[in-house]
Amino acid sequence: MSTLAIESEFCIDQGFELVDHGDNWATLACVVRPRHSNRHGNAHGGLLAALLDTSMGMSVRTSGRVENLGTASLTVNYLKPARGRIVVHAQVRRCGRTLAFCEAEARNADDDVVATASAVFAVAPINK
Repeated sequence: MSTLAIESEFCIDQGFELVDHGDNWATLACVVRPRHSNRHGNAHGGLLAALLDTSMGMSVRTSGRVENLGTASLTVNYLKPARGRIVVHAQVRRCGRTLAFCEAEARNADDDVVATASAVFAVAPINK
């Protein structure tokens, strides 16, 4: 199995960091910078959506059984404005032969939940 790492240039450019991972879960973080902010100084919703989506996608990859994946459906619930360091914990709820179902939660430095998400990924298993 290859080492899990953030490979997307977009995610790297945003400052996404892989904090930890295990079987069917991953934790990522990002510090909200001025370039990530909306006109109110809070994290832009697109940044949170990308961080949640990436975290869930990486949680699917932790099994080592997936060759490739793509987001088929993403639902984000924004609960409160986010600033500072945002940490997302994502986990796979079910992974079948062609689809994976995931959930994630984003928290701020005060450990408040600022957003939640669910996603469905189309997966291509590794052919052995």
